[in-house]
Amino acid sequence: MHPEIIRTPLQIWRHGSSATGKTVQVKLETLQRTGSFKARGAWNRIRLLRPAERKAGVICASAGNHAQGVALASSFLNIRATIVMPLSTPEIKIIQTRLYGEPEIILYGKSLSEAYHHALALQKERGSIFIPPYDDDAVIAGQATLGLEILEQWPDVDTIVVPVGGGGLIAGIATAVLTHHDDIRVVGVQSDKADAAARSMEQNGRVAIAHAETIADGINVAEIGEKPFEILRKFHVPVIRVNDEEICFAITALCQTAKLVVEPAGAAPAAAILFHPESFESSRKIVCVLSGANINISRFAEILKSHPTVIR
Repeated sequence: MHPEIIRTPLQIWRHGSSATGKTVQVKLETLQRTGSFKARGAWNRIRLLRPAERKAGVICASAGNHAQGVALASSFLNIRATIVMPLSTPEIKIIQTRLYGEPEIILYGKSLSEAYHHALALQKERGSIFIPPYDDDAVIAGQATLGLEILEQWPDVDTIVVPVGGGGLIAGIATAVLTHHDDIRVVGVQSDKADAAARSMEQNGRVAIAHAETIADGINVAEIGEKPFEILRKFHVPVIRVNDEEICFAITALCQTAKLVVEPAGAAPAAAILFHPESFESSRKIVCVLSGANINISRFAEILKSHPTVIR
């Protein structure tokens, strides 16, 4: 990894441990420079570009974490980056993306899907290199470094709980961990309103869902990627569901008891262990991957205000 993509710490979460009767640690990808794990995969993909490809520049479509990851990774090599974002993208995310290497930002479309197809059209027109958010071998390999770090930091871990959207993160972690450690469980977590991966695993084939409204926008993906799905199927990785109320409670719990700011997608693993203990009966040493911290401050305040304290 690039020196500016840090080896994030594991931290004991005492409240999670006492609430579950397990030993629970959290993997703090919230501390990455962009506030998310996404820079790992973006950097691995971009560093492998040939000289002619670097000269052509890169392009991606994203409304948040992937945009920042691509912008940062491109800046390491002084590669021109173009980021296509939906018109509805919050201003704060646009500002944050501009912090990394001053990429060209194009606002287009009412949805991420429209922005994505516009980015593909621009890529063909310009000859630049498209950087996928998850359905790419090099991106998945970059995310796999997170799994390797967990094994090095806590060799006795028996369960790793990971949020799932397009599947790049959990596919990387599953590959890194389960290839040589069949005694460890990797468990995916999705919003019950955006559960394409869970449905796909249950039906043994990729299932697409209609756009859903969920607080966990970072994992609100209509369909798991082809490559991630094949990896999850190969290793029989289960994907469980949590609801928005459980996610909001987990955000409050992590803030109040561990002094952490975690975005809804990143808090999903914590919600899973707190509210779905039946999925972790055999677990004793659990890592929850807190994948990101990029939450609008006003939204964060609303969640803390509207959900009851967890400290009694």
